[in-house]
Parts: sequence; structure tokens; C-alpha cells
Amino acid sequence: MTKNLGVGINYQPAIESILDPNQGLVDFVELSPDLLCRETAAERGPSLTYHQGLLDGALRACASLPIVVHGLGLSIGTASGWNGSYLDILDQLERRRAFVWHSEHIGFLFARDDTGKVRHAGVQLPMPLTRSSLDLLVARVGEIRHRYAAPFLMENITHYLPELPAEDGLDEPEFLTELCQRSRCGLLLDLYNLHCNAQNFDFDTYASMSRMPLDRVVEVHLAGGSEHRGFLLDVHGDGVPEEVWAMYRWLLPRAPRLRGVVFEILEQAVPILGIAGISDQLRRARSYWKAGQQSPTRSPTHVVTR
Repeated sequence: MTKNLGVGINYQPAIESILDPNQGLVDFVELSPDLLCRETAAERGPSLTYHQGLLDGALRACASLPIVVHGLGLSIGTASGWNGSYLDILDQLERRRAFVWHSEHIGFLFARDDTGKVRHAGVQLPMPLTRSSLDLLVARVGEIRHRYAAPFLMENITHYLPELPAEDGLDEPEFLTELCQRSRCGLLLDLYNLHCNAQNFDFDTYASMSRMPLDRVVEVHLAGGSEHRGFLLDVHGDGVPEEVWAMYRWLLPRAPRLRGVVFEILEQAVPILGIAGISDQLRRARSYWKAGQQSPTRSPTHVVTR
């Protein structure tokens, strides 16, 4: 059984002062190993190699707190094959430090063109909502779950593509439900990503959430961003909007396996909020978390069975 972790933050050196357990702001840290690496182009896709100074510094800063891992570069949805280099660095991290669970985005970063050359998008691209996408993901999630002892979660992403290809009967809530049921993965529900999509494509956030597999939600992401040319962008550059706080409060009593919530912010955006502003975001997340834990509708079920 995995206990509740509570409130966390994504790691970067600029916020290390917040990680002091004596401050009571952070219960765990979300580490993205990709950000501690050098990336070079390679025939099979991007190649990742740890910058040892960054890795050592991150592990020292997180030494007194549990960690979870959030991958950025696996590109699990690339039809020609994912980025095996990401799994190599995850193997290395696992040998040095155990993580409670790990996660990746439902999307892809690179693909091969007609000549076989790898083309990197630089941002997560959405997978079409089709049965073949589900089949690919289910098989690959199975490989991940077999390879690592820690539970594996998949995260919903923001996208900016209208008329995303989809088969009859498949929208995002149904896609996520089938993915979790068939692969037995957990769900990392990014509420700001969902909010962005709802605003950009004009659908009801709560109607969408109510059809998602909330009993598979293990982690939640909170963040804020900005608007550009009519699109709300997922840039992790600001405080959490009031609409997303409301979504978080709605979700808490309805997600019986939820074990942690992470406030995400880019290192470049730390000066926008400042350490005091980030601390306020964490305190607010914690106040709602504590209230949600006392809800009579929550169940003490374990995280995700293997």
C-alpha cells in the first residue's frame, strides 16, 4: 500500500530553499531526470546523458523527502519506437534512489520523416484518439510496468490542434478510461492542461472530468500559464487560476486513490512569483488537500495494483 504523499513541487535548483522539511511546505519532490541531462541527436532518436553535477545536486537537495519521477522525453506515442535513452537514464536513477511512482505524457515528441530521419517537435504532440493508438499505448505501458517495480502513471496533455483525428465513440475521457482499464496504469490528471483544452476548444470541464476514470487518479498537477493570440498556453509560468483551484476542490473527494498533488513552475518563471508567492501556492494546495482528506466519500484504497 502506498501512503499519501501530500503536496509536492517539481524540482529545480532555484526553489531548493522551499524543500527544507522544517518549513512544512513540501512533502515530496517530483524529479524530471531529462532536465538533469545533456541531449544530443542520434540515429535512433535523442540521446540523453546525465550531467553528474546536476544529478548529484538534485539528489542531495531531495535527500530528506520522497521523490516521484515525471518523464518528459520517452515519447511513448512515437509509432516507430520510443526513446530508449530515456529508459537508460531512468534505470540509472532507480539504482541510486528509489521513487514512489513515475509518469509520462500521453503523446509524442519525435517521428521519422519519409527519409527515415528523426524529426523532433520540441513539444508534446497529442496522439489521435483511435483504437490503434490505444493498442500501441497498452503494449508499451505493459513493458514499462514489467520493467519497473514502481507504479506507472500516464498524464493528459494540452494540445492546440483543432479537429484532432478520432474514431467514433472515442473522446479524451473514454480514451483515458480504456487506457487505464486495459493497461492497469494509473492516471496523472493535470488540471491545468484540462482547463487549457476546455478553454481553447469550448467544452465543459466538469462534464469531462465526471466521465474520466477518477478511481485511477494517483497524482494531480496544478499550474498556471498565459494567453497568446486567443490560446491559453500550458507554460507553467504563473500562479494557479481560480478556475483550476475550483477543479481541484471538486476532484479531491471524488478521487479515492489520489496520493499527491504537485504545483509545477518553470525555473525561468520563479522570479515572476518569487519564493514567497510559490510558498503561498503550496500553502493553498495544502489547505484544500487537508480538507479533502477529511471527506467521508474518500476511500483508503491502495494506489495502483501491479
